[in-house]
Amino acid sequence: MQTLEPTSKAAAGFRPRSADAADPRSPNAADQGPHLSADDQRWQLALRIAASRSLGRSQLLSDFLLYIVERSIQGRRGEITEQQIGVAVFGRAEDYNSNDDNIVRSYARKLRQRIDNYYASEGSEETLRLEIPRGGYAPTFTDHVSPPAIAEEPSRDGDPEGLEPRKGEEGDEPRSARAAGIMPSVPIIPRRAFTPGTLVVLLLGILLGVGAMQLKQSRIFVSRAEATSHTLWAELFSGNRDTFIVPSDAGLVIMQRLIDRPVPLSNYVSGTYRTKLKADDLPNAAEILKLGNRRYTSVVDLDLAAHLAQLHEVVPGRMLLRYARDLRMDDLRTGNAILIGSDESNPWIQLFGPQLQFSFHYDPNSDQPSGFVNPSPRPGESELYTTSGQEDRTFGIIAYRPNLAGTGHVLIVAGLNTAGTQAAADFLLDPSSMMPTLRRSKLADGTLQPFELLVSAGNVATNASTPHLVLERLGLPASH
Repeated sequence: MQTLEPTSKAAAGFRPRSADAADPRSPNAADQGPHLSADDQRWQLALRIAASRSLGRSQLLSDFLLYIVERSIQGRRGEITEQQIGVAVFGRAEDYNSNDDNIVRSYARKLRQRIDNYYASEGSEETLRLEIPRGGYAPTFTDHVSPPAIAEEPSRDGDPEGLEPRKGEEGDEPRSARAAGIMPSVPIIPRRAFTPGTLVVLLLGILLGVGAMQLKQSRIFVSRAEATSHTLWAELFSGNRDTFIVPSDAGLVIMQRLIDRPVPLSNYVSGTYRTKLKADDLPNAAEILKLGNRRYTSVVDLDLAAHLAQLHEVVPGRMLLRYARDLRMDDLRTGNAILIGSDESNPWIQLFGPQLQFSFHYDPNSDQPSGFVNPSPRPGESELYTTSGQEDRTFGIIAYRPNLAGTGHVLIVAGLNTAGTQAAADFLLDPSSMMPTLRRSKLADGTLQPFELLVSAGNVATNASTPHLVLERLGLPASH
């Protein structure tokens, strides 16, 4: 299967992050315009943020930031629009519809958050502040000075603890109250009201209360099954990379059924499947195209995403819900991902087809069986697990694989139909069901090796009953 490369940048004069981007002596310096200098503090700040850990090694976020800062410094703020950013940074066509494609808005929210993270951590000593105000994409720069520390005033004579206010000092309510003969509303407790034994009991009570709260929040008291599942979720959700939750594109499925042909991943990523549909001049092509442009997804997929968001291992700000049409190849190289659906409803799964032990098989002829192919059946196993002839059964897979660069992880939760995806999701979220596989997958260093499960469940009106494990495979296919 062909591996796709990221779409090239389309705007003239824009270069992604590079060593010569800040060097006016480089061959490309003429493209930078007269207002961009390597000594410009704004440009140097942008380069530091783009190379920081806070951006999570995302080339698209770095390109986004450098594009808007470069255009702003050069006085070309008219080019800092959603349409221009979509073309220059995300490789969209010149006439793409930003109302249907919110990739720029989505990444802008993410970029604002990462810039805040930068200033809260590695950029805390920065004296220049970069912000992207909401409602636009043009950056602003302001001087940022930390508030001076308040010096402790020395004690005055006759007041060794420095608690007695000076005469005539503003806010001298206690002294004024005494002068007026008004008793303070807070009772004065004598110094020796507490005996040493009372203080010890009080302190022990406070410590026990705080300790109980911390134990509850840290969830130390968990079952063995939950502790085993923690290994999986801790690898999928980490603080040093993003985790993309990608539900299925139900609108794409509807469109494919109407035009009676599949949409290859390459056409899906580029969006040309919609352009091709216009050129084919099919009957009702306009209405079919509307369906293909809609952002439909399955309630089962959203339910799984909601459950994942509640996991204790989720790192706030690092879990991102991304519609399949908005995902980028770079996301599957630099981040973790959980792909939900099937290769028909979520074409990104097609990228990992060579790594799957159980592959999808769809036959457009309704008389032929469709299902999961088991290419190397073991004794007692079938070559095809299908719903044909047993519509009350369904199948789904759970596959744990490396991401495209081998630096992160991808979890595929997919079914032959909606009930199959639900069966796989229910099995995945049950720590007791997953524990045997996770224990067998655990390596000596505590990490997990790739694994793949085929599960089955009853199908009652497109709803899955209690799922059970059918087949298990550890590691990658031998041919991979």
